Amino acid sequence: MDMRSQIRYAETNIKLVKNCFSMPKPLVFAATAPAAVLEAGRELGRRVRLARVRRRIALRELASRAGISYDTARAVEAGSLVTGLGAYLAVVWALGLERELAGLLNPDSDVEGKQLELARTPERARSKKGRLDADF
Repeated sequence: MDMRSQIRYAETNIKLVKNCFSMPKPLVFAATAPAAVLEAGRELGRRVRLARVRRRIALRELASRAGISYDTARAVEAGSLVTGLGAYLAVVWALGLERELAGLLNPDSDVEGKQLELARTPERARSKKGRLDADF
């Protein structure tokens, strides 16, 4: 093998390795999210922080209890929309507030959803054709 072919071979291998370990595209949802969603994320982060401060738990200690990194815990308190739901749930659990999640999206309190479901329900049940009930 001459020098050029060795260099070309090495460059090809480097490109292959780089392609295997390339970072995914950054999420753009935070930049395009509706204002109400951004504010809800910030409010959730504020509430998590308030719960932590009331319990006098350091952020590093909370991150350790939740099994997440310090930076992720900081992102949760900032209300970051690109932070995974699992991180939020782990922090809530570490604060001992997992029972508070029971009311979140409770199907019994979804009045609009119940109304839509009732509107799609048929008015009467159809009997099968050719089958007569001879029980008098």
